[in-house]
Amino acid sequence: MATYRHRMVEGAIKDFPAIKKDHDGYKLMLDAQAMSCGCLWDEPVDGSGAVAAGDRYLERYNDPVMRKLKSLMSGIYEPYCELEEKERRVLALRYWRNMEVSDIARELGFTERHVYRLLNSALYRLYRPLLSVQSLLEDWRTGRLK
Repeated sequence: MATYRHRMVEGAIKDFPAIKKDHDGYKLMLDAQAMSCGCLWDEPVDGSGAVAAGDRYLERYNDPVMRKLKSLMSGIYEPYCELEEKERRVLALRYWRNMEVSDIARELGFTERHVYRLLNSALYRLYRPLLSVQSLLEDWRTGRLK
């Protein structure tokens, strides 16, 4: 039976690909805005003073939503990268490729019991680091990240 801790970590791991997609899409949108505003006369279309395109491009990193998405993404991925190789592989297959435990065991040459142990160990080790981004994760899930 999965505990609250395990379900919280499982949810964060399952959401990571969508968070990365949102981060990359938002970054592309900010890049497009930075490059499109005033590219002809070097003055923004909103009527404010002239700002160099390079400065607008660098300012996109100061966007609060971009900073939150970056913090959320690194808050999940960095602890994941600190896991042992076997634990990372088992988590990736289970939650990002949606494989069953029996299929993971067969693919990696482990017993199902060993796969369960690796999953349990990885979820346990990820709980504390993911607590730091839990509020950002909840805001992202509800659309209040802005």
